[in-house]
Amino acid sequence: MLRRAAVLAVLSCYVTATPAVASPRQAPAGAPELRLAAASSPAAPPAARSAPQTPLSLSMTSISNRTIGPRSKLELSGTVVNRSIQPLAAVYYRLRYNPQHMVSRGRLAQVAQGDVTALPRFTEARPLGNLPASTTPVNWKISVPARSLGFSIFGSYAIGVEFYTQAGQPLAGQVTFAVWQPDGKKWFKETSIGWIWPLTDRMHRSGDRSFLDDRLETDLSPTGRLGGLVGAAQATRTPLTWAIDPALLDDAQTMAAPQGYVVRSPGREQTKKPSSTTAKDWLNRLRGASDHDPYFALPYADVDADALVRQRLSAHLKVAYEHMNAATSVMGRPPTDKVAWPLNGVAEAKTLGRMAELGSESFLMSSAVFQPGVNHTPSSPASMQTSAGTRSVVTYDATLSKIVSADTRDPADRLLVEQRFLAETAMITAEYPEIARTIVVAPSRRWNPDPAFAQNLLNWTDSASWLSPAHVDRIADTRPRETMTFTGYPSSYEAYELGRKYLAEVNKIAYRAARFSTILRPAGQPYERSVLRLESGTWRGSMARRARDTRDDLGRQIDGDISKVGLLRKGREVRLGGRTGKVPLTFSNELGNQDVHLRLEITSQVPARLQIGEYETDIKLSAGERLQINVELESYAQGPALMYVRLLSLDGKPFRREETLTVNATGYGSMALLITGGSLAVLFVGVGFRAIRARRRNKLEATGDGSPGGEPSWTQEPRAPFPP
Repeated sequence: MLRRAAVLAVLSCYVTATPAVASPRQAPAGAPELRLAAASSPAAPPAARSAPQTPLSLSMTSISNRTIGPRSKLELSGTVVNRSIQPLAAVYYRLRYNPQHMVSRGRLAQVAQGDVTALPRFTEARPLGNLPASTTPVNWKISVPARSLGFSIFGSYAIGVEFYTQAGQPLAGQVTFAVWQPDGKKWFKETSIGWIWPLTDRMHRSGDRSFLDDRLETDLSPTGRLGGLVGAAQATRTPLTWAIDPALLDDAQTMAAPQGYVVRSPGREQTKKPSSTTAKDWLNRLRGASDHDPYFALPYADVDADALVRQRLSAHLKVAYEHMNAATSVMGRPPTDKVAWPLNGVAEAKTLGRMAELGSESFLMSSAVFQPGVNHTPSSPASMQTSAGTRSVVTYDATLSKIVSADTRDPADRLLVEQRFLAETAMITAEYPEIARTIVVAPSRRWNPDPAFAQNLLNWTDSASWLSPAHVDRIADTRPRETMTFTGYPSSYEAYELGRKYLAEVNKIAYRAARFSTILRPAGQPYERSVLRLESGTWRGSMARRARDTRDDLGRQIDGDISKVGLLRKGREVRLGGRTGKVPLTFSNELGNQDVHLRLEITSQVPARLQIGEYETDIKLSAGERLQINVELESYAQGPALMYVRLLSLDGKPFRREETLTVNATGYGSMALLITGGSLAVLFVGVGFRAIRARRRNKLEATGDGSPGGEPSWTQEPRAPFPP
């Protein structure tokens, strides 16, 4: 019931023909809630509409004829459930309707959000009997000849069903619509309708090697979200224009690779998965279903273009455009159109200009950000001025796009949305029947319709008497174009963009990855797509925490790869056994499948203590290879000295932190030898003088009394002691 209430809120949130722009969080703040049924009794005052919710839950699950005429029967059926703990006695129900056709889309929206009792006419009451307190649904059915309702001209008419007690107490009610098609020749011109079929999804990978989850395996299956969209297109012949995120195709192709893929959530152990037959089948079905349809590619990962331009990262947007070629590789043909579809159907003028400079020839934008120059629903084609010149604009109908984007997995929800779609399109045709117009419907990027609902929309586009299918690329080229004024990018939207701090950290990761990539051979930028996935617009809103975790995980992956190319040593000490010598340094490339080509630079902290001689500066390492390089060193002092080892790209820029090695010289340098030699010379001279003096003394002792220098001999009496 909560889901159905949400669907009804969507169907009732448009009270004007040109609604406000939908919130980037996909749920407009303050959208009016439409209660499931709390309809007033015929005699109840207007205040009864705000009465507490009644215990009866109503579901309308079937309408026999979606388009009725004089020879048709209008048959409605569904179920009710008494959710209270008390039985309900003498419950009645009846059809209510308004014989006056809807005169505008604004009026249609007002009726959709109103109570069923606002419809002035009703049929004879039918007894449902007593309803026990139970969760068991009770069936109901109403069938009346369509001609008895008094409908006259072609258009949309409000109908509904109400339930009440014998005393007139309202229990439940539901408003919906029917399209009346009288007999005779059509007096209106058909409305052409073009469909945008979005194939996008949130990001499932951080790096290229592993997935954050295995959700795509479910979504790509025939019963999954993405599989259902392709299946609906396969089952009809209605032309479509596909809007495809190349990152989604890239993910599916990676899953389908023969070697399989890896699933590893941040901080968890990885799980090896076999090659996905689901992904392979989905790609084959997509190619077949879209073979005759045009398609355009979104920038890779559907990046948040406004955030990138605002944070001066336009170069990243350019890279996202360059990687649109992933779609060509997987689809087997290039995009047929160069269309830019901004997030939420609107972008800053500066962003639109940048997109135009990068090659976008037209824009797909929401009608909600254009002020029409007419009082009816305008045709889709328009134009606008950008910094790169005039560009064509295809405006998609914001109201219809929001309506069909509602949750339709429940049969009752699906029926209400289908009837509202038919009523809206018939109203568009009827409000200005003399002029043929063209509209475009672009469901939300992550549209998750019931497959039968999506197929019905396409079938009615082809079969409804007031509609005719059209290709969006042809709509973009239509002349003349409507005169509409672009009202600008809503200021409130900036708060939903990827933030400055988040993107600053992403940019740091991108810089490290770009510097490291310059040494890889063959040359390339293997981390660019990983960085673009961090900048995807799908991270907006409630995905912020997961975005940060994914960003940090990619940063660790890149740092891990960088650490696999470098100096291979157990310690940081180098011993030099003499004044000069050669020290071996070993460099390794532990990357599994990538060769590298880099430059080596070694410097001394104090050249007066340690000089670096010749060594090989150009290093080429195959994957898994190790290379030993001998570095000539000359020490001028005993003791430790520092030298720095830097690994650089070929253009001389470092891609990782430098290594610091301590050189311990255990021998003597030239200065030390000079000092030592001088000291020995002084010592030898001193010893010589002492030897000569000793020889002289010995001669004197041999010719005299043996007293040296005329001094008294030790045999003489000693001197008197010091007086006491």
